Amino acid sequence: MPDKKSAFYPYAANAIVAARTALVFAVISLFAAKTGWSCRLAMAGLVAAALMDWLDGHVARRLGICSKLGGLLDTLGDRITENLLLMYLAWERMVPLYVPAVFITRSFLADFVRHINYGRGYGTFAVNDSPAGRIFVASGGARAAYLVLKMYVVFAGAAVLSAACGALGTFGATVRVMEKSVAPACALLVAVSVLRFAVLVYDSRKILLAEFRGQNLKV
Repeated sequence: MPDKKSAFYPYAANAIVAARTALVFAVISLFAAKTGWSCRLAMAGLVAAALMDWLDGHVARRLGICSKLGGLLDTLGDRITENLLLMYLAWERMVPLYVPAVFITRSFLADFVRHINYGRGYGTFAVNDSPAGRIFVASGGARAAYLVLKMYVVFAGAAVLSAACGALGTFGATVRVMEKSVAPACALLVAVSVLRFAVLVYDSRKILLAEFRGQNLKV
């Protein structure tokens, strides 16, 4: 008889991505209720979603189930969660409207470029072979810094919203500091996002030209 537990292993990381994505819908619904207890639960949900964002990759590496599909699903989950959260925070005027506008536009454009790259056999970061690409896009440090910056903007906006609902009374001073830092953090986040996209396009330029010209170019 086959081991039913082991049969789930190939899907473990993808299941975490799906759960993380679904959790964000619950988080937004809890924030929208705008009560003390619902905002506390929403903040706890944000922490859980952040941990799950790390956990899915850890599980995939630990079980040896990393795959191109898994990487694409992880990126898709990231796109859904970050864009939904930024849109909601902009709706509540916790972050400037231009932040989700830039992120959504950048998401479509970047994924379009990566789709072409995948069709030519290049993975997510395989095309980033220029010095700028290796430093600002593909390196672990750059990706970690970008993730931390995104998380800070989301958590800062969510904390200000929660404080307005009376959910973070004992952290008032910290929230006021975060509130003042939201605008510059958003500006920095958008600048980094645009820079990373520009580098992606630059590193993909030969592939994009070959694709648009209908050439079978091996880069």
